[in-house]
Amino acid sequence: MPLNRTCALSFLAMTLLCLLPVSGWAEPSARSLYKQGQAAEARQQYEEAFLAYRTALQKSPTDLRYRTACERVRLLSSAAHLKRGNEYRQAGKTTDALAEYLRASSVDPSNAAVQQAIAGLAGIIPSPTEKSDLPQSPETNRKVAAMAKPVELKALSDDAITLHMIEDTKVIYQAIGKTAGVNVLFDPDLITKRVAVDITKIPLADALQVIGTLTGTFWRPITPNTIFVAADTRAKRTSVETQALQTFYLANTTQQSDANELITALRNVMDQSVRTFLVPSQNAIVMRGTPDQLLLAQKVIDDLDRAHAEVVIDVAVMTVSKDKVRNLGLQLPQSISAALQSTSTDSDAKFNLNDLAHLNAKNIQLTVGSAAAQVLMTDSETRILQNPRLRATDGQKSTLKIGSRIPVATGSYSTPTAASSAAVQTQFTYIDVGVTMEMQPVIHYNGDVTLKVKVEISAKTGETTISGVTEPIISQQAVDEVIRLKEGESNLIGGLLEDQNNKDVSGTPGLGEVPLIKYLFSTQKQTLEHDEIVFLITPHLVRTMQVNPASLKQVDIGTGESIQLRKSHSEE
Repeated sequence: MPLNRTCALSFLAMTLLCLLPVSGWAEPSARSLYKQGQAAEARQQYEEAFLAYRTALQKSPTDLRYRTACERVRLLSSAAHLKRGNEYRQAGKTTDALAEYLRASSVDPSNAAVQQAIAGLAGIIPSPTEKSDLPQSPETNRKVAAMAKPVELKALSDDAITLHMIEDTKVIYQAIGKTAGVNVLFDPDLITKRVAVDITKIPLADALQVIGTLTGTFWRPITPNTIFVAADTRAKRTSVETQALQTFYLANTTQQSDANELITALRNVMDQSVRTFLVPSQNAIVMRGTPDQLLLAQKVIDDLDRAHAEVVIDVAVMTVSKDKVRNLGLQLPQSISAALQSTSTDSDAKFNLNDLAHLNAKNIQLTVGSAAAQVLMTDSETRILQNPRLRATDGQKSTLKIGSRIPVATGSYSTPTAASSAAVQTQFTYIDVGVTMEMQPVIHYNGDVTLKVKVEISAKTGETTISGVTEPIISQQAVDEVIRLKEGESNLIGGLLEDQNNKDVSGTPGLGEVPLIKYLFSTQKQTLEHDEIVFLITPHLVRTMQVNPASLKQVDIGTGESIQLRKSHSEE
């Protein structure tokens, strides 16, 4: 028997030793991970919160709470990595910045601001618009393919031009043509003159521009190796210069005003001779002009037709309400009344004049008011936290409404009926009660966000009757400000504070005001009300302004009379 007991105890001890490591190594449950995420989110440690929520979601993919929490902090976690990467980048720590950007991208691959930051770090700015080829029929493709594009001059020789001479205009053009292997044709109306030319080792296009400026002429290519020279006048340019047609499809206009602004910019920049047409149904612009004019229009459209910057605004609305009521004292009788009554036992007997001769204490009835002792103290505290989130496009208003709609009478009218009295019809309208938020962001090139903020909190606090109609009493608290914040910067935009201290005294005059005994002859009721509302706003950039370095470069577009683009030597 002792041997069996010893074996049993040994077996139990070994079992406990085996179970202890297993319990210590057991992975946390999805519920515990969810609580860890909530605690981390409350501390604003969004990276830790996201990892906890994501792990909980992996353990329980069907739980909607975990999925909602994971998506809620995904952007905040990505924004935290992005902000840290920007700090590293400003400090010159490129490797650390790239690592943070990659972490932010792994958390939220759809965050365009992260992709732009990675591209900017690598020195590569993505194209703001991606235009896809439109499907066309085979016959249309064949006809379009048969249409030739504007002719470009292609000289047979790439040698630099050197020319020192004083000759007639035609002779100088022909000398350059022979050097570059280009045929030169002249307008029959061209009036020539002798000019002095002194150029050394310049490209063909620059040499032709110099000669055109000296002689008051211009040229245009007829074939890849033939040019036509005419007098530089508006009439000749209109009749001689090549006209081309091009359609530009807009990729980032979200409303009609965007396209109208772009059309206005094109018409102000281009010559009056350029024809510009907006096709709203296709979100396209059709232009007719010279090849240089259309090329300049392409640059303007590429610079202006960019995706609008976007921002997500975190708003924390915190309401604290405290009410304290103290009612203390003794309420003595405030009235005494006396009445005469008959001494007869008959319940129906009434007091008459004969009873006055036998009046005694039994014929007098005194009524004394009741006394009440008040000992009451109440203390209540209410905290309300709302954390809505808005996503808005640059320059566009975003509105969020949380609450209900209640009816309010706005008027009445009478409807004639067959009876003598008319039926009265009351008209009602509905007003919003709750939290109403309006945000209109302006996103700057450096990443700052200017917010035009309007936050309004309203609630139904009671009812009142006006002309027989019960109307609600609405309390309203609002904040309307314009502020400028940096990415991830939190700001307290408003604190609405309301304190009320009401004191009611009821009791015997004089005695109820004596400091030591006032509570024996009066009741003292004191009410303290404290209401405070705080709004905390934090912007997070989702997409920044896309500015290509080529958009900031100055471009030579010719003179005030005509648009002539000059290519850089590296492109020739």
